[in-house]
Amino acid sequence: MSRVYRFHGPVQDRVSPGLTLLRKRKHRETTQHHLIAADETTITDANGTRPIEAFRDMPERSYVTLTRREADNMALANPGVRPPAVLEDEYPWLPSRSYVPDSRIGFASLKEIQRKYGPTLEPAAAYCDRRWNTICNSLRQKSSLDSRFYFAWHVPIQDVFVLEERHANRRVIAIDINAMYPACMQEGFPNPSSLRHEVIDRAYMPGEQLSCGLYRCRLSGPNSSFIKDHNPFRTFFCGRRLRASLEESVDVDLNEFEVRYFARHFDHVYLVDAVIGDEVVSHPLAKEARRLFAKRQSYRSHGNKPLADREKFCATLLSSCSSRPERQTVRFSDNLEAIAFLKDSYGIAPLADEPHAATEQWMGRNRGVAVTHSLNGVEVSATLPDDRSSCFVLGQRIVARGRIMLLELMEKILALGEGIRICYVNIDSVHFSAPIESSDDIFEKLASQASNAMGSFKFEAYTHHGLWLEPGRYWLYSDRIERFRNRSIGDAANPFRDTSHYVVCRQIGDLHIPIRVSIRMAKSMSDLRSLDFDSDGPNGFVRQSLIERRHETKYSETLAIIEINRAKSIPLRIEAFERLKTLMGEPCPAASGQDSFQA
Repeated sequence: MSRVYRFHGPVQDRVSPGLTLLRKRKHRETTQHHLIAADETTITDANGTRPIEAFRDMPERSYVTLTRREADNMALANPGVRPPAVLEDEYPWLPSRSYVPDSRIGFASLKEIQRKYGPTLEPAAAYCDRRWNTICNSLRQKSSLDSRFYFAWHVPIQDVFVLEERHANRRVIAIDINAMYPACMQEGFPNPSSLRHEVIDRAYMPGEQLSCGLYRCRLSGPNSSFIKDHNPFRTFFCGRRLRASLEESVDVDLNEFEVRYFARHFDHVYLVDAVIGDEVVSHPLAKEARRLFAKRQSYRSHGNKPLADREKFCATLLSSCSSRPERQTVRFSDNLEAIAFLKDSYGIAPLADEPHAATEQWMGRNRGVAVTHSLNGVEVSATLPDDRSSCFVLGQRIVARGRIMLLELMEKILALGEGIRICYVNIDSVHFSAPIESSDDIFEKLASQASNAMGSFKFEAYTHHGLWLEPGRYWLYSDRIERFRNRSIGDAANPFRDTSHYVVCRQIGDLHIPIRVSIRMAKSMSDLRSLDFDSDGPNGFVRQSLIERRHETKYSETLAIIEINRAKSIPLRIEAFERLKTLMGEPCPAASGQDSFQA
């Protein structure tokens, strides 16, 4: 049985008498930033221009630069001193400004940004704290059963099915769902204070109306080519997620609307038990989500892109501000005690044949649960699933509705005609290719359904070709690059940048040690995707697929596939990137998504 949970499997429901009072977060005082700019040899602030080494002697303040390059220059020239914060990191919606090798010019740009946008520069943490307090005022309490929503399937759909589409007889269309998560916030949610556990132990009846809640299901007998070709289920393996096999039953927690959807694609859906809410409520921030979307549209209509991007950024924060739990640290005398705690409390149970060194490696770097070893024993740092500062039912159902919206959109696209291929999906966007003879007709059909409404979709691009390396890395092009993304290495002015240089600071006591870091695309590519070469005929293409695991798959078998991908799949994907780079010659700035498909 494949298990689809946050970690390896479910845990015993935390059932405690009474309800937990949600705890507000303290208001954070807004830090007054001290503006400073730098080049390779000087720094400039309100007191004038000085050598860059003078930064180490300046008073302790909350310094901030405009660009990452300036902060890196200051860190390298002043080892041991805390480097400044960076506006473009803390507020990614600000208009992009390139690094200028003159600190005086950079300081003038920084002052201009502060003058224009200063009143809107609210830190993300402070914004989330304020919105969380609104949730507390509305809901006030939650049941301990809310923790089941924390351990449930919680990741969005991010997948790549095709390496590249470069046939002359096909076209590529990219569409994007407008404000998907804010739209998902408009649906009903079980009241966290009215959650109750119910044993069901029977098969789901097609068309049955289930109560609002989270159902533990066993799915078996996939009966549609869609679900087989676009399997969205993910199983936990060594800190990463692989595709869960549909050749065996799938054990997963699904919301009632997910049960209805997947019942169309599986012969058997067995309901084990459920956490049900007797009362359905609106999301406490649903109205705020609508307000942000309306403001974003207003700013866009007036050509104010930075503030429109700010409203989009805030809407993203809004959908997740209820899922920011505190952490706990627990110490154990030996590793066996720590493993037992992780299994009982988090459902983490490493594979029987998984080497101990491999377990230590991924547990040492996992963000949700981190395990460190010392002479004094084992220390486990993990999120608190029953934390009073979070309400997981809200965030989990938003992501779950987003998955269903995307899957339904993919099905709708495939139903538009013969020969359509879904190439790429990522959270709220779909890229697909279609035969050239039907692509215009498909485009017109979709255009008649597209709109700027929340939850509807819009076009990103309509191009001749596409290259998709992995989620967050793609290039759509005709005679030029029209739209692209390249996470962690991206450069808005250079579609083919393949290396990123930056500085990280490691803190040891009060010392901040700067370290130069370079990320090359080939080294940062995922080794979890395999390539499958189709026929060499005119319609041949290269498929991509995530490694699949069955419950009984041995650790060594999965590791062998990963090694093959490192040796073969990643180099072939990089070759495709280099081939496109050569084909395009000197890169041109990418066109906007709005302009890329318009005549």
